[in-house]
Amino acid sequence: MKHTLALEDGGHIAYEIIGDGPPLLLVSGLGGLASFWEEFARRCAPYFTVITHDHRGTGASSRCDRPYSIAGMADDVLALMAHLGVERPLYAGHSTGGAIGQYLAARKGVAFSRLVLSATFARPCAYFRRLFETRLQLLEAGGLAMYREHTALLLHPPYWLAGHGIPASAPAAAPHPLDAEILRRRIAAVMAHDALDALCRIQCPTLVVAARDDIVTPDYHSRQLADEIPDAQLALLPRGGHYVPRTETDRYAGVVLGFLRNGNMQ
Repeated sequence: MKHTLALEDGGHIAYEIIGDGPPLLLVSGLGGLASFWEEFARRCAPYFTVITHDHRGTGASSRCDRPYSIAGMADDVLALMAHLGVERPLYAGHSTGGAIGQYLAARKGVAFSRLVLSATFARPCAYFRRLFETRLQLLEAGGLAMYREHTALLLHPPYWLAGHGIPASAPAAAPHPLDAEILRRRIAAVMAHDALDALCRIQCPTLVVAARDDIVTPDYHSRQLADEIPDAQLALLPRGGHYVPRTETDRYAGVVLGFLRNGNMQ
């Protein structure tokens, strides 16, 4: 069941809560949908109160013609935390959600109980920039449908696609007129993210996790994060692609839940 948080600027955020226990924020990536975490959230629910949300401009949250930034997305997470009275939550952020987590922990001083940075990056490299420039070019030339079809190939590893087929590229509901422009602005926000020099300020226990065959955020980004964050743990899973929480849920959950529950990877 989705709940709605009305924001001071007139927008709103749709969010969901399942489970019972210490609060755990699961924050999704560029697509921004709470449903990204669906299976993993169920795995976490016996141990935690799991909070997911559709980012502003995606899913059931409000669309608006506004600039996007990692800082702005982080402010929406802070608004949700304040609304729910959440203090010192556990946090797991995937890709863009990991960039948001870095911003909150390193620049806003949010005291997370534990922090998981999943398939994410501290600063775009030349490959990352060219990849996203190409995705923008594809969006301009072929529209949302072609962009989504290509994205499915980027996010899932070949072995998984061979066994499961290409996920449907069409959205569950009719697209909003602003969807393409919002996507452009969200990609620009991702490209502008740079927390590398601030990572040393992160003081909470941190796990950096990714798959070795991720072609969106190659594993050297995770190694860099683990090197720069004090006492961070690093888990590089053998396969799973960028969507490793969904393609290798058992292996991913074993590592991440072990860290979230007791600070050590299982």
